[in-house]
Amino acid sequence: MKKVLLILVLAVIVLSWNFIFSSSKKIELTDPAKVLQGLSLTIKYKLAVRELWQQQGTLPSAETWQQLGKQPDVDISKSLVKSIEVGREGPGNITVSYINKPHISVSSDINGKTITLKPQVKGDRLVWSCSSTLNKELLPKACQ
Repeated sequence: MKKVLLILVLAVIVLSWNFIFSSSKKIELTDPAKVLQGLSLTIKYKLAVRELWQQQGTLPSAETWQQLGKQPDVDISKSLVKSIEVGREGPGNITVSYINKPHISVSSDINGKTITLKPQVKGDRLVWSCSSTLNKELLPKACQ
């Protein structure tokens, strides 16, 4: 049984590899996926905000964030993200600012648009909600 499962997993990996890398056509993400890709870069930020909150008992302001030098190492060059800031819109809030880039096409003008992730303390954990200035059709379901 384990051998059959292992063979199936390997077959899926090999087929996926061939499909992805043998195709001469570049895989193009949809516009909402490009926005979500940028939003996914906030994972390290969310972890850092949670860690600070657990250590200090308060959510970090922009000044506290800068003083502590908690800026995660995140490569935004291959995304539509211009910047990721903590505390700009309120303590612990993570603001993702988007920009149009010539090498990444998007149907809407997203230059200067933002998604802000807002933490709320719920017992011993943080629960995140979001607000945005992006067009609704570009947003993940959780932010609509």
